[in-house]
Amino acid sequence: MTTATATEAPVKKKKLPKILAVLALAVAIVFVLDVIVGFEKTTFHAPTVEELFEFEPIFEIGSLEVTFPTLVMFGVTLLLIWFFVSAFRRPKLIPKGKQNVAEAGVDFIREQIALPVIGPEGEKWVPYLVAIFFWVFLNNFMSIVPVIQFPVTSRMAYPVVLAIPVWFIFNAVGIKSQGFFHYFKNVMFPPGVPLGINFLLAFIELFSTVIVRPITLSVRLFANMVAGHMILGVLFVASSVFVAGDVLGKVGFIAPFGLSIALMGLELFVISMQAFIFTILTAVYISGALHPEH
Repeated sequence: MTTATATEAPVKKKKLPKILAVLALAVAIVFVLDVIVGFEKTTFHAPTVEELFEFEPIFEIGSLEVTFPTLVMFGVTLLLIWFFVSAFRRPKLIPKGKQNVAEAGVDFIREQIALPVIGPEGEKWVPYLVAIFFWVFLNNFMSIVPVIQFPVTSRMAYPVVLAIPVWFIFNAVGIKSQGFFHYFKNVMFPPGVPLGINFLLAFIELFSTVIVRPITLSVRLFANMVAGHMILGVLFVASSVFVAGDVLGKVGFIAPFGLSIALMGLELFVISMQAFIFTILTAVYISGALHPEH
């Protein structure tokens, strides 16, 4: 224990000067930019919901208004299509480059979600689950990408449009595998429940499956991404106000800016977890439709 403590102390002492040097460099850059550009002094104004989430149309196609989130969403979708098509266009026995990354992503969904949750039948659902996971992940990830800095999934329409096909799919799978009446019987009357409670539980289970599932699936993703974007937005606005202030402000901007950078690490965790949760819940719903006894 004494040896370990003795070796850890010099490491911490070596890191401290590096951290201080980075902070000093950041402050110096701010002062230099102020001399060159001349930041306009401003007071802190917490961004409103409209400022953070509402966008003016960039152009219109007929009655369709194309906004910034729409362009980002289509860009992410095209990027994913290009990546997976190019990765598997000429697959090699020993993968490398894009194929290696794509195979790792597909294997992760297959081994961690599809097969453990759905079972052997999960193999045919791997492409759908892969598409959901990476689409949600990349659109979430846009919240910490410089210049873009907006999670597409923080607009309610996108999670809803993603949840509706999931709802149709797991209900269609249940009806196809069990039959229409047996499917809704198994949904409303779970086995092993006392008869007296069954009738009360039937309406709750039907409401939960038919109404609540798509709502919670979309709202969970939407709410988490809204919260993260609002926190980061406020901190970055505060940083800009500090930078535009006096000497003390230009030094003090390190506090909100440093906190925002630290929270971006937490946001990356949330981004990944929300993509994983959305995907695994989709698999759970499909599994429940295929295996009513579970």
